[in-house]
Amino acid sequence: MTKRAAHAIRSGAVALAVWWLWMPLVGLLVWLVKHFVFGGFGQQDQSYLLLIEREFFPNGGPLDAAPLFWFWIAVGLCGTVWAVVHIAEEAGAALHGLRTRLAVAVVVLAVAGSLVRAGTGLWDDDKDAGRFYAAATVLDVPASGAGTPRSVLPVIEHTRSGDGTRCDLHGTADVPACVKTAPMPDFDFEARTASYAAATKALTDSAGLTSGINLLGHSLHYLPDGSAGGGVWTAVLDGSGEQPMEGVAVWDGRSNSVVTCAFRGDHAFGRAFGGTGAVSLRNLLAERFPDLVYSDQDIWGYCDGTDPRTARPVVVISVTRQIGYRQRTVLEPAGVLVLRGSPDGRPDVTHRAEVSPGELPGAVYPASVVRSQIHEVQWLGGRGAKDDRGFGYDHTSAATNATNPGEFLLRSKADGHLYYVTPLVPRESSSQLVVAFAVLQADRVGGGLGDLHVYVRGDDEPPVNLDVLAGRMVTYMAQQTSITISAGKDGALQEIIPFGRDKWRGFVDFNGQTQDYIDLSGDAGVTPNLVSVNGGITPPGGQPSTSPSPSPSATPAPSASASASATVPVGECGGDPAKLTTGQLAACVAELSKALQGRVQDQASPRP
Repeated sequence: MTKRAAHAIRSGAVALAVWWLWMPLVGLLVWLVKHFVFGGFGQQDQSYLLLIEREFFPNGGPLDAAPLFWFWIAVGLCGTVWAVVHIAEEAGAALHGLRTRLAVAVVVLAVAGSLVRAGTGLWDDDKDAGRFYAAATVLDVPASGAGTPRSVLPVIEHTRSGDGTRCDLHGTADVPACVKTAPMPDFDFEARTASYAAATKALTDSAGLTSGINLLGHSLHYLPDGSAGGGVWTAVLDGSGEQPMEGVAVWDGRSNSVVTCAFRGDHAFGRAFGGTGAVSLRNLLAERFPDLVYSDQDIWGYCDGTDPRTARPVVVISVTRQIGYRQRTVLEPAGVLVLRGSPDGRPDVTHRAEVSPGELPGAVYPASVVRSQIHEVQWLGGRGAKDDRGFGYDHTSAATNATNPGEFLLRSKADGHLYYVTPLVPRESSSQLVVAFAVLQADRVGGGLGDLHVYVRGDDEPPVNLDVLAGRMVTYMAQQTSITISAGKDGALQEIIPFGRDKWRGFVDFNGQTQDYIDLSGDAGVTPNLVSVNGGITPPGGQPSTSPSPSPSATPAPSASASASATVPVGECGGDPAKLTTGQLAACVAELSKALQGRVQDQASPRP
């Protein structure tokens, strides 16, 4: 070998090493900076490692690597082709020599293979997510009635016989579909007594006694307690900056009492989700549990004790784990983190990979995963059914449920378990008819994904449309009370939630507090039930009571004649509200509402 050839080989090898290694070295340098320079900031370390795993090595290595890794390989091989040709030229070897041509051919084939691998990974990326989540989905279709519901036809038309136990039919598409011939059981869910919006208002205005304390908004959680109408709303009172978490606020949904069980004494807690530096709870959790991630909507708390004044607050986080699936990553449930205080203020954090029903008072299965499972139902008929026929289901976009469209946590009277319940409408459709219900058991976690049951409604069942239900509720209340209410996100009718078989409850909120609720059936065959809920909410700046006041019993709303007799001259509405009766105050609210609606209509400009 001549000196020229040796020099060409050495320089080419150095160039190839730089070409291939600069990106991994930069990646390693970034990790070293995040890990050592920013030590103690666990989120930096955790997020970076999860990003590398997600974008390059879902399964921990080159086997079934992500498309981005294969693109990097293709680019590296293109540079290798150039290096081989350059070395041959510098060494004086003929470009048409057998060895040179063989080397170039091998590298070109490798480039083509890498691009194919990357392309197939990109093409199947969304389908692979569908495959993973759809494997834990069961379509429950009624066996009788007017035939197969049209909303599920794209799946039913292409099936084969199943095992007869879990699945009566299996889909023939390349995404697993399990169909069970069974109607939705009569869970007879317990109804709530207040809306999500009212709970947000009550807990925001009346909780937190220290500066720097804020309601962790997504932690608002409803805890059914097993007795009719006896559930409570809870929220985590989080700190900010160097202010640690205060505790857990509790509202019974009826009274004007918002109480707090606080971290104090031998149950202190020196961290906060919104804390910075040494007070950051998020950094601590990321350091201790680098493979566990969570969504803020899966954080909730409760008071461990009968008397909130002495009870100990407990924060629960339903966590997930990022795992590799084919050429991508997915999130699967990974148990819960249970956070308690300690005498020295260091959080006592326990990871429980499995939780059985009844061990904790709320949901332990992540609601964020439930939403992903519902979204991926669209793949059960394969790509053709999804893209060409728009198969799938979606959350309702009804104005009344704009801020809270689904994943309602309800307790079944039939078996006592907690379930996520979500009314579903057809995907890619303007129709707001409820054609299915997604139901998943919420008080159990462990062993991977839980079965999501999508109970499809028959075409001959009474049609249910939340906008229509809202109209019926507004009309009925106007007939019974002579009070005209509006429906929607900023209206008085805030939320419509299912309970029982074909039963729906709508909440009527005035000034952020639930004053009434209306129960009715979807087929309009049952007389609606309008109930007035007594008791106000502690106003902003007010001092919450030390313990909840007894929940007053719900009383039927006043009839139209009673409301008429309670009317007062408009001038009286400008006086002291404390001197007005309940009926007179309601009449004043009605007059103000009508005046406001008229003014808004007069000022509204015509739309193009």
